[in-house]
Amino acid sequence: MECNTFIAKMQVPQAGEPVAAKSVCQALLRVKDRRGKRGQRYPAPVVLTLMLLAKLAGEKTVSGIAQWVRLRAAWVREQLPFKDERLPCANTYQYVCDHVDVDELNQSLGELFAPAPGAVVSVPPTGPTETAAAGVVQLAVDGKSLRGTRRTSPAKAAEQVVGLYNVTEQAMVRQRSIVSKGKERAAAFALIDGLDLQGCVVSADALHTQPRWCRTILQQHGDYLVIAKRNQSELRQAHPGGTRLLFSEPPRPCLFPEVTAHSVDKQHGRLEVRHLRSSAELSDYLAPHWPGVAQVFQVERTVTRQDRTTHELAYGMTSLPATRLSPHDLLTLIRTHWHIENRSHWRRDVTLGEDACRVTLDQTPQVLATLNNTVLALVDHLHLPNLAAAIRQFAAQPANALALLLSPL
Repeated sequence: MECNTFIAKMQVPQAGEPVAAKSVCQALLRVKDRRGKRGQRYPAPVVLTLMLLAKLAGEKTVSGIAQWVRLRAAWVREQLPFKDERLPCANTYQYVCDHVDVDELNQSLGELFAPAPGAVVSVPPTGPTETAAAGVVQLAVDGKSLRGTRRTSPAKAAEQVVGLYNVTEQAMVRQRSIVSKGKERAAAFALIDGLDLQGCVVSADALHTQPRWCRTILQQHGDYLVIAKRNQSELRQAHPGGTRLLFSEPPRPCLFPEVTAHSVDKQHGRLEVRHLRSSAELSDYLAPHWPGVAQVFQVERTVTRQDRTTHELAYGMTSLPATRLSPHDLLTLIRTHWHIENRSHWRRDVTLGEDACRVTLDQTPQVLATLNNTVLALVDHLHLPNLAAAIRQFAAQPANALALLLSPL
């Protein structure tokens, strides 16, 4: 099929008209364009497609995207529907970014790779979900700073986003902007608002270890897994209901029944040993303040690298009981929560150059971050082991990149 045959038929649907998105280009058609009619020389889906093509080729900034397109002017005009010979300039890309619905862009592209749970039903949950532990979908919540947007003169703090990452599918499902410092919790609640979390376990770091967060996850039919740090000293420290006191002594099966798990990883000159201890002993004690808590845990992490050894203890709790979640599976969930850092945030910062991007105008940083998520999702969808190598391939063969955006996933 000729690429230009399909793209020439790209039309923005009427308001309220459902579009079944099977490809990236179809997902872009679902995003509202808030420009006035006089400002729509270039259709927003076409402009966003150009931006994705350039990003797949390794471009990091709006000016780089504009130049990449101009250098391939003949090929671009052949493939994409333009009314005149002029191609978009850098300001046009920014103008389009500032007038699309960013939340809708995040949701449309995210659900293409990892379909989000549906709308929350109005009936409150009557008990734990019946999904087997082996079939649980893990969703990880974590915030991220767009460091390139920080300015010293005049002083301007870096923009922040919080993401909902589907660890199971390895794709960012949703992402929202954090309006100001200290508002990550509020943004996280907005991120999961309206989702039916049946069959999902939502993992989060210590910032979200709050009774309200746990209660909200349960009300939306999901399960939670959270870490306890200094922000929850009563839960963590050595008082009668503290996890530290519980795990300060060796296991005593007759008094405090425990389950344990152990893992060893050796790679890149580093030996990492993890040991999990988990118990349901504190569940009744913590239940009045922490809804649905089924077990608390301690993870001891020992890392040896070049004759230097470090020890670290982490504490947390989950609403998943040991009858539904084996100790090994619990240890795996705790570790894979950090895929949102390793598989998403780190690759965006280092390989895709998100931290180095100095664009700060309006919504443009948010749109670029969303497109970076899409690049990662496409590479993972193709099971390409090396992101940098994949980018070099797309840079050499842009026609293959365009075919990828057009093809059903």
